[in-house]
Amino acid sequence: MSRHSLRRQLTLMLSGALAVVWLLAAVVVYQRAHHEADELLDSQLTQVADTLLAFVSSGEIEHVVEVLHEHAVHNPVPTAFEIWFTDDGIPRQLATSPGHASFEPGLADGFSERFHDGARWRFFTARSRDGHYRIAVGQAHASRERLAREIGLSLLVPATLALPFIALAVWWAVRRALRPVEALAREVDALDPRALAPLGGNALPDEIALLRDAFNALLPRVSAALDSERRFTADAAHELRTPLAALKVQAQVAQRATADGARRHALDHVIDGVDRMTHLVEQLLTLARVEPTHQAGESAFDPAPVLDTLCARRMAEAARRAQTLDVALAPDCRIAMVPAWFEIAARNLLDNALRYAGEGAHIEVRLTRLTEECRFSVADNGPGVPDSLRGRLTARFARGETDAEGCGLGLSIVARIAELSRARLEFDAGLARPDGGHGLAAILHFSAPVRTPAGQVRQEV
Repeated sequence: MSRHSLRRQLTLMLSGALAVVWLLAAVVVYQRAHHEADELLDSQLTQVADTLLAFVSSGEIEHVVEVLHEHAVHNPVPTAFEIWFTDDGIPRQLATSPGHASFEPGLADGFSERFHDGARWRFFTARSRDGHYRIAVGQAHASRERLAREIGLSLLVPATLALPFIALAVWWAVRRALRPVEALAREVDALDPRALAPLGGNALPDEIALLRDAFNALLPRVSAALDSERRFTADAAHELRTPLAALKVQAQVAQRATADGARRHALDHVIDGVDRMTHLVEQLLTLARVEPTHQAGESAFDPAPVLDTLCARRMAEAARRAQTLDVALAPDCRIAMVPAWFEIAARNLLDNALRYAGEGAHIEVRLTRLTEECRFSVADNGPGVPDSLRGRLTARFARGETDAEGCGLGLSIVARIAELSRARLEFDAGLARPDGGHGLAAILHFSAPVRTPAGQVRQEV
C-alpha cells in the first residue's frame, strides 16, 4: 500500500492556495496601480494646462515655456503642449513643447484620446475665461503604460521574492502543528500489547483529542477480545486434557485386549468419548463465536418458527429418554435479537433440560407475549437445582449437582447471548414433582422492540 505524508500534502496544499491567492492579489494590485497611475497622470495634465493658462494670461509665457521645456526633459512621462491665441476669430500658435509635431486640429475641450504621430495619446484641452487662449496638453499612452508597469512591478517584485519564505513558514507551521500526532504515535507504539493502558491526558488539539478518545474507547473492547481468546484457549486446554487422556487409556485397553468382548467394550468407550469431545468442542466454538463486544445484524423477528422447528427436531431425542415435550408458542411475539443467536440460546436451554431432567421427565417450552415483553421459558420437573446454586449455573463448566453427561458450557453461552442482546436470563423453580419438589425453569426476558426515528430496531430493558 502506497504511503503519503500528511505534512507534505498540507504544505503543498497551503502553499498552492497561498500562491493562487497571491496571483489573484497580484492581478488586482497591477490593475489598481494602472488605475492610480492613470488618475495621477490625468491630474498632471489638468495641472499643466491650468498653470499654462494662469501664466499666459499674466503675460509670463516665455518664462513658463522655458520651465516646461526643462520639465519635459526630466519627467518620466513627457508632457507635450501647445498654446494658442485667438484674435478676431483667427487662431495663432504662441508656443509648443520641443521636439514634437503639431497636434491634430479639432481637439475637444476636456479629456480625449486620439492617434498622434502614429501612436495613441491622451489629451486635455482647456480655454481661458475670455476665450482668447486655448491650451492643449497630451501624453503618449506608451509612456503612461510604462510608468504604470513600473509602479506595479515595484509592488509585486518584493512580494514575489517573499513567496519562498511564505512556503517555508507554511512548512514550519504544519510541522509544528503535527507534533502532537507524532507524540501520540510514539505513545501508541510504546504500548504493551499484554497490558493495554489508556493514552495519557496531555493537552492535545481538539481534532487529535478526538482520535485519542476514540482509541481509548477501543482499548477496553480490544482487551476484552484478547481476554476472551486467552480464556477460550485456557478453557479448551483444560477441558480437552481429561477426555484426551481417557481416550488414550481406552485405546490402550482395546489394544491390549485379547477377547473380542473386552475390545468391543473399550472401543465403545472410545466412541462415547469422541462424541463427548465433539460436543465439548462445538460448545467451546459456540461460546467463542458469541464473544464479540458488538452485536451485528440485530432485527425484530418472530421467534416462534425457530422454536417450532427446534422442538420438532428434539422430539425423537425426548422419546428415547421417555420424556414428554409440551410446546406452546404465542403468535406475534417479536423480539430484537440476532436470529442465529436466539437459535443457539434456545437450543442450549432445550438441550440442557433434555440432558439433566432425567428419564421420564416432563418438559414445557413456552413463548409468551406480555404487555411490555416477550418471554421464552424452558421448565422441567427433573431433580432441579437448589436456590443457593442457581446463581452459579452460568459460570463456565458449572454442571450443578448431577451425574448427567455435559460440559457445563450451555448456560454460560445463553447468559453471554442474553448480555449481548440486552435480554435477561433468569432461573426459577420449575414444574412440580410427585415428591413435592420442583425442577428447574430457565427464562429469557425480552423487552418489546422500539423503533428509532431512523427505522432501526433497538430493545429497551
